[in-house]
Amino acid sequence: MTTSVSAPAAPAEPKRGRLGLVIIGIVCAVAAGGFGFLAAHVGQTPGIDAQVITYDARPASIEVNFSVAKPKGDVVHCTLQAVDENMAVIAEKDVTVPAGTSKAGLSETLPTPHKATTAQLQGCRKA
Repeated sequence: MTTSVSAPAAPAEPKRGRLGLVIIGIVCAVAAGGFGFLAAHVGQTPGIDAQVITYDARPASIEVNFSVAKPKGDVVHCTLQAVDENMAVIAEKDVTVPAGTSKAGLSETLPTPHKATTAQLQGCRKA
């Protein structure tokens, strides 16, 4: 005579609602977007927008064309840098944008000890 003992039924797994996962996903997306916005604007002065338009790297210099948008009455100082292939700054120049214009297109040539690979504006600030 054999008797079989049946195992007790396992308790049912609680089902996770998709709504909870959707809410967590939305919260994470908003947090990531906010972090991205802050990272993109860190170190910038509100109301001043500067960007490199073009550059022409030569063996011993780099010519940089850039624009600065700012409040019309403000004097702004920008730091222009030439960078080599090792991402080292090889030349630097402070440029002053005078009051009286709200948008300025500027061109500067920086002498370099060897050929630069790129140019960058390392921040503009109100004087």
